Amino acid sequence: MAITRLQIDGYGQLELNQVAFRRDGRIEAQCKLDETDFASIPCENGMILAVDNVNKVVKLPASGTEDYPLALVYTTEHLYDERAIRLSDFKLTINDGFYPRLGYLSIGDKFMTNTICYDSSDFAATSTKTVEEVIADAYADIKTTPLYGQVDASGVIQITDTKPQSGLTLLAINGPGVNTMPDGQLGFKFQVIGL
Repeated sequence: MAITRLQIDGYGQLELNQVAFRRDGRIEAQCKLDETDFASIPCENGMILAVDNVNKVVKLPASGTEDYPLALVYTTEHLYDERAIRLSDFKLTINDGFYPRLGYLSIGDKFMTNTICYDSSDFAATSTKTVEEVIADAYADIKTTPLYGQVDASGVIQITDTKPQSGLTLLAINGPGVNTMPDGQLGFKFQVIGL
């Protein structure tokens, strides 16, 4: 059993479909990245992080952050390198001098992302399919076998075929057409069904 990040080209992307926080102001943009948690990894759009307003930092939702609210990273892409202009080229580090922008989710919110991980005991490659193809097939089959999302300690959304019993719970849903990100990579559309 190992949590593995879904292989993508570049960094996580996010598309907001129907979220209330953009209209009702439940947005956090005054907290910097925690220097310990983000010392060696970037913050990516589509991550779900813990917001510590006492210390004005956002942290990975690992052990010790249970008392902090969780929020979805949807930072505007700053693309300053003319050679790296794709949405998947954007990441935020502690050295960039920018604070991330996060939205507090509510029941019914819908968004699409490829910032996904999975448990290798739930999804594994076969002799004829890669693990990404197995996951894509499972996603295509959600009308008969639902998939859920939960927050992993890495801040990435972990897909699972077992409904989480507590905490932020996402249901994988299919929107119209093919479920891909703007650059054609596999993306999951989620609806918040539990907080």
